[in-house]
Amino acid sequence: MKISYNWLKTFIPLEQPLEEICEMLTMSGLEVEHVYPIENIKGGLKGLIVGEVLEKQKHPNADKLNLTKVDIGNETPLAIVCGAKNVEVGQKVIVAPVGAFVHPVDGERFEIKKAKIRGEVSEGMICAEDEIGLGSGHEGIMVLDSKNTAGAVVADLYDVKTDYQIEIAIIPNRGDAISHLGVARELQALTGLKYKKPSLETIDARGQMKVEVAIENQEGCPRYSGITISNVTISESPAWLKERLQSIDLKPINNVVDITNFIQHELGQPLHAFDYDLIDGKRINVRNANSGEVLTTLDDVERKLQPHNLLICDEEKPLALAGVMGGAESGVSLDTKNIFIESAFFDPAVVRKTAKEFGLNTDSSYRFERGTDPEMVTYALHRAVNLILESAGGEINSELVDIYPEPIEPKQIEIKLDDLNTFVGHNIPEEKVSEILQSLEIKILANNNKNLFLEVPKYRPDVERPVDIYEEILRIYGFDSIPIPQKVNYIPSIISDTSPNKLQTKVSDHLSSIGFNEILNNSLVPSQLYNEEQLSQAIYMLNPLSNDMNVMRQELLNSALSSIAYNVNRKNNNVKFFEFGKTYFKKNDKFIEKQYLQITASGNRHPEHWSAKPVKISVEQLINVGQHLLRRLNIAPKHYKKLIVVETITKAMMKQNQLKQEAVSIQIDWDACLKLANDKFILEEIPVYPIVRRDLSLVVNKSASFDAVQKIAKQSLQHFLKDILLFDVYEGKPLKDDQKSFAVAFFLYNPKKTMEDNEIDELMEKLITNFENNLNAIIRK
Repeated sequence: MKISYNWLKTFIPLEQPLEEICEMLTMSGLEVEHVYPIENIKGGLKGLIVGEVLEKQKHPNADKLNLTKVDIGNETPLAIVCGAKNVEVGQKVIVAPVGAFVHPVDGERFEIKKAKIRGEVSEGMICAEDEIGLGSGHEGIMVLDSKNTAGAVVADLYDVKTDYQIEIAIIPNRGDAISHLGVARELQALTGLKYKKPSLETIDARGQMKVEVAIENQEGCPRYSGITISNVTISESPAWLKERLQSIDLKPINNVVDITNFIQHELGQPLHAFDYDLIDGKRINVRNANSGEVLTTLDDVERKLQPHNLLICDEEKPLALAGVMGGAESGVSLDTKNIFIESAFFDPAVVRKTAKEFGLNTDSSYRFERGTDPEMVTYALHRAVNLILESAGGEINSELVDIYPEPIEPKQIEIKLDDLNTFVGHNIPEEKVSEILQSLEIKILANNNKNLFLEVPKYRPDVERPVDIYEEILRIYGFDSIPIPQKVNYIPSIISDTSPNKLQTKVSDHLSSIGFNEILNNSLVPSQLYNEEQLSQAIYMLNPLSNDMNVMRQELLNSALSSIAYNVNRKNNNVKFFEFGKTYFKKNDKFIEKQYLQITASGNRHPEHWSAKPVKISVEQLINVGQHLLRRLNIAPKHYKKLIVVETITKAMMKQNQLKQEAVSIQIDWDACLKLANDKFILEEIPVYPIVRRDLSLVVNKSASFDAVQKIAKQSLQHFLKDILLFDVYEGKPLKDDQKSFAVAFFLYNPKKTMEDNEIDELMEKLITNFENNLNAIIRK
């Protein structure tokens, strides 16, 4: 939310420096994100000087340019090349000398530098109005009154107003603060200064152009007010109004629309102006949509309405999406003569659902979704009438209609001072508590020095419980005002070594230590990733933010490939990622969540280095990583094959994720790992006898897996096999295209004696025979 500092000071007489004000707001929960200096004239005319044209002659090398000599009050006149047709000797003009910055109305600022233009030196620029923020005309240079003195500062000739735009991050429960009035109320509590609402002039609300109002859905619209003004003149807004809107980056449209926008940002109450003559039957009905109804909104989009959408309608048709956006056919235009001004209180949930459904986020919906003040409805309407009569003329031609069948009652809450002090961890004096509550406009209905019975203002729907009151008192009292105790007592919790969080941290730490980076991807993905069969089990979002986020993901692979593509496209070609994440399915009307660990890599195994040739990372290496993780979790090897699944990455998947570099990935069933992991370790004696290593190079078909190699080795060597290590995988010449080579180390051990050569050879021959028979392997020793 953007706030104008000058505008804010019309509500509350701030005395503190701006930096202190921003610090107060941030510490109270309204975080100030940015502060920007602004001027009503772009650039503030800084560095510009009044000059007098002394000489003018044609440029020798350009027909459309002139060479001028301009006096700016210095000893030596400036030589300036000028292309304006209206430049003449004796004129008083605005000059941007070398080093000054020029701020065009429709462009970025630029610095004036000494230059040669078609061979002639130019030491500045004689300015047109659009080049310095004084207008939009570019027919020629600006010519000043001849009474001005050469060398005078241009900024002194104009009413240059400076201001600061304060950008505040509003959390969802602070709808009361989304306006200048709301921030002023907050500063009243923080500074002790009193804020003041704008004064209202008495209006004579009567006439013959009354619009009848009926509310069919009173839950969606508890209060609706309106009034008719006739014979208005739709025109450009007055300067003060345009300046206010521009100070918070709003573009002025016309006087009536600008006033509704002004009041929305001033008081936090959205308003809407209808063309009275376009309201059929001169009747407003607040109702839900009928099936098949459509409405073309102000953004010229035709929207198909659903029965849960709340509408503002006349006798024949919908006029607006209540609290979200008006209709294109009933809005104010230059031809409008009579207007009906709407001010209402809508249920936040109803507005939020409609806005999200149509993908709309308007200034109006932003406020209604967070909750507005039901007591501000008629006040804001009255304020709008005053301003419209002042800037657009006309006369009131109806009574002020106010339909409020069941007034909203303020919440009443009882708090205990002892509970407050326990919550805060510090004793706040009762007098201070009362002072803070009064500054927050929370009424104290009863006080027995132990308990307080309070009434919360209606503009604070987020304050519902005693703890909410405690938080309000604490944030105004100041977190910095709570002393830090010398001694802190706590009871440490004992976390099992097999708790899910501890195991996940253990695995994450290990993967990070061997060069993998953890990624966190959105659980919402585009439905285009899945086929019809998969989509039959998909969980769709009811109100997706976009088509790229309309279903819950059913796997983690596509997210990982997308992350790899993002990095590869930015020349980070060697990446190793892991992600803990959930997948989501719907089967037989039941929602199913499963958690997996996805390990994905692309590029070379190690960073490029002169001492080693680059080796592409392989799926076998990822399997080894996965198996090592399972060993760290003390999971028995017999479970490895079920827990680790090698992913198939198709060309279609690579194209979908815009990935041009091959990748490999494995998926580990993390839910199953949590069930199988245990913290009981079986200790083995340190080997007494030597461990023997034998290496084999197996040339096998490309389709053969290392799992098959391990299985045959375990069956052949049985208890003599201490360990097995895949230390190289090779593809390429002199091997055939359908072949690859595994370089494998086998570690043999006999716990009863030192193994002899003939015993080892016998075991290896048996192993080689089984490789040849079962894998059609070619052995290279």
